[in-house]
Amino acid sequence: MERTIMNRHPAIPCGMARYFLTLASLAAFAAASYNFEPEHVQVIEDPNLPVQYSLQDSQLISPLSTAFNSYWYATFLTSTDDKQYAVLSQTIAAANGLAVLRTSVLDLNNTENYWQQILSDPYHDNSTLHNGRLHIDASTHGIVGLSNDSISTMGIWASANDFAYNFTIKATSPVLLNGGAGVFSWADGETRQWALPSCETSGELTIGNHTLEVNTTNSLTWYDRQHGVAGVNGQFTWFGMQFPGSDIKASMWYTDNTGLYEQHLKFITVRKHSGVEIVGYNITEEGATWTSPRSNLTYPLAWPIWFDNGDFLRVESVRDDQEIYAPGQLTAISAFASVKGRFFGQEVGYALVDNVPGKGAT
Repeated sequence: MERTIMNRHPAIPCGMARYFLTLASLAAFAAASYNFEPEHVQVIEDPNLPVQYSLQDSQLISPLSTAFNSYWYATFLTSTDDKQYAVLSQTIAAANGLAVLRTSVLDLNNTENYWQQILSDPYHDNSTLHNGRLHIDASTHGIVGLSNDSISTMGIWASANDFAYNFTIKATSPVLLNGGAGVFSWADGETRQWALPSCETSGELTIGNHTLEVNTTNSLTWYDRQHGVAGVNGQFTWFGMQFPGSDIKASMWYTDNTGLYEQHLKFITVRKHSGVEIVGYNITEEGATWTSPRSNLTYPLAWPIWFDNGDFLRVESVRDDQEIYAPGQLTAISAFASVKGRFFGQEVGYALVDNVPGKGAT
């Protein structure tokens, strides 16, 4: 495992540096306890927002009609005995009948404890539907629509080498439409992406022989649905940011792609009580990196971000190795990270960061 420090990026101004230092010092002396309280709304779609398609149709789209088909769940849970974990569960359903699951568990009380695995299995009957509902049934993992619309209530489960989980997720969080309308150009064509950032969650997580029950009052899941004509084909970083106790949720894209044309996609969609806002920004991958001994990929560990509205954030991974890896599969980190600074009136939060550096061996 290799960790390097570089100084080739612009320094943070002195006042800002003192601000970050103060926050870091406070965090160092505080117990690692996060506010994972979910949202509790009855209606997830605002009719005033310009969504371009049916969310239910998006949920049920066949892998045969889209090149990239991702169901992404980041569960931030507190157990009934007050342990906290970040669980990543991303299923990519392919037209060849395989469902690939990228999954990991991070112990937030002791971040030395981390487990990850990629599972690739055929899904049942070569279909992602059953009786008109979402139904991806692979031998080691699955997703099922537990309500008629396959959105209001969803179930996910997996059985990996070191851990297993079975979660029920309720759509109790207002939808976040990426780009403001849930559709934008990426790489070689159109991508559709929407999210339910803070959903009620129940169920169980098992690590080794120990089973933990989810405390539903302080556990949430960010559900992110994405499909389109193309997937990752270059450097890619995405941030899903939570600011506890507020309506502010943010989905941030930072990517360079090649294809029919070069594209430098850089925008953040901020979901607020009054709707959505798109904000420009400048970002640096500041200094600290980690090189994986498995993939030989080098990942950034911190991202200072300056927004066009005058706000600023520092997003920093809570540990070096959060890579989800298997030979021949998409290799990336899905990193739990702290968020500190000033953003739409908020100062402290957390995020799940997906990063594909675009270099190295797989």
